Amino acid sequence: MLRAKFGLTRSNQVTEMLRTSVPPCVVAAFLIIAITGCEKNSGEAVVLAKEHIDAALPTAETPNAQSMTPKAEIRPMADDEIAVDGYVIKPEARGTSHDPRALNQEQWLVEVRMLGNGRKFQVPANRAQWEKLRENDRVKVRYRTGKYTGTVWDAEID
Repeated sequence: MLRAKFGLTRSNQVTEMLRTSVPPCVVAAFLIIAITGCEKNSGEAVVLAKEHIDAALPTAETPNAQSMTPKAEIRPMADDEIAVDGYVIKPEARGTSHDPRALNQEQWLVEVRMLGNGRKFQVPANRAQWEKLRENDRVKVRYRTGKYTGTVWDAEID
């Protein structure tokens, strides 16, 4: 009767049903993945190294910025270059504002190794924490790992 009255076919009914129910379902699915997609972990770790990276220099916005970026090319690493976190840089640029890892604010990084599982990763710290820590100190670290990728994120020193 409704079909005849409103001219709805089976296809239109499905489309209308999807239009009204998909947005809440998409939001619900996203929340489920966000909540269940990570595991909280904590434990003791040993400080392996500390690193300070200066804030990056402010860059001027130019309309041709994309045309100025060099193309990546595969080449052997020169004798005067080092590899740091996947970047090849000159040793004198490491930790300066010219470091490719530099952000718009200073970074105080602590590299740790978890005692329980031997996993190594970097933990951002504030300046006071960073200055107090020494190599081979034991610290308590809280972090999250992705269930599907195992990626460590949101790490902090207690």
